[in-house]
Amino acid sequence: MLQKWFEKNGFSAKWCTGMVSAQESLSRSAYDIVLSDLRLPDGDGIMLLSWMNERDLSLPVIIMTGYGEIQTAVSAIKLGAFDFLEKPINPSILAEKIEAALRGRKSEKNSERGGRQTKRGENGVRRTVEGRSPLSTRMYSFINTVAPTSMAVMLIGESGTGKEHAARMIHDRSLRAKAPFVAVDCGSLSMELAPSELFGHKRGAFTSAIEDRTGFFAEANGGTLFLDEVGNLPHGVQVQLLRALQEKKIRPVGTTSDLEVDVRIITATNENLEKAIALGRFREDLFHRLNEFIIEVPPLRACREDIPLYVEHFVAEANVELDKQVKQISGELLSRLEAYSWPGNLRELRNVIRRAVLFSNGDSLTMENLPLLREKPVEPDMREDVALTVSPEEEKEKIVQALEKAGGNKSRAALLLRIDRKTLYNKLRKYGL
Repeated sequence: MLQKWFEKNGFSAKWCTGMVSAQESLSRSAYDIVLSDLRLPDGDGIMLLSWMNERDLSLPVIIMTGYGEIQTAVSAIKLGAFDFLEKPINPSILAEKIEAALRGRKSEKNSERGGRQTKRGENGVRRTVEGRSPLSTRMYSFINTVAPTSMAVMLIGESGTGKEHAARMIHDRSLRAKAPFVAVDCGSLSMELAPSELFGHKRGAFTSAIEDRTGFFAEANGGTLFLDEVGNLPHGVQVQLLRALQEKKIRPVGTTSDLEVDVRIITATNENLEKAIALGRFREDLFHRLNEFIIEVPPLRACREDIPLYVEHFVAEANVELDKQVKQISGELLSRLEAYSWPGNLRELRNVIRRAVLFSNGDSLTMENLPLLREKPVEPDMREDVALTVSPEEEKEKIVQALEKAGGNKSRAALLLRIDRKTLYNKLRKYGL
């Protein structure tokens, strides 16, 4: 019905029966806009959107959703969807959204022609920035060391620290750089869908399998498979993953024969998998298979000297995206950014800078453009000044607790204890901590 509507209104439309066929069409041909149902026979619109983001396909995507799925559609907007459309489809509303998306597409192309150098290098690859702090330098050294090998790498770090970026760096500096890099969000894989998503399926293997599906392992053959938040994999899928890694073979759902695959595995997690093993949520044998080489991706608060570099980079990105001309950042604003604890890490910093650039009126960013930054609430048992209200033994114990809560970050620990950093350093020396 929609295809006929498009044709009657002067559009050339390609109808795809599912996520895989859409991926194949998007890989082969150029399009101006994507209209996708939220629920698809072999996945969903959010999975398709994530796949497009991984391949830097900057097309406007409109998600069609039924009543009661609006919250999920809002999640799609946060992932980069242009808009959502509630079913049953109203043709006039559809026309308005299509026109708005195409206008935005035209504006984006004009912006690219005028300022693409700010965002991409001469070869068209997205320009990145590398931190220079001791922890960042250490991480890049580990990446350069392990990249040329075939070792499985596990990236550990808080949410928003850039673990996928680190994984891409490993791939780009490896002997597999010209082969595919396939990223998978393990948190989105259910026990029912995971085997099909990872290993593929044959048409008719189950009720909704209306066509053959190439799994993530086969897509990444010869290259790198990045499993993000691997701790979220269902236990049954962990068994199948372990078999695939040990035998270097996969068996698509609905088939009786194995396929050989050559895939390097990089995983990422923001949780303590050793605790998950103790609780029986993660297989110990799989853990040892995946962590041949561990790299810690540091939180932003531990690399404060890198913040000016990242701010400059994100401002340049936002200038291109939002058609702004910000060239200067006030010292007061930069000091505020460097003092903040950044619980959301680089992802939060990027969002804050984009919003600040959006609200800028000239070529400078000032405190007036900065959104409200909220520090994490102080723990109830840490509110009192420990120097005044407790015994030396209790004071030492509270300092240890604060350092543990702050992940070793002394500035954050001082904030929890309601004392300044200098006082904390004096107490650390006093108690030999």
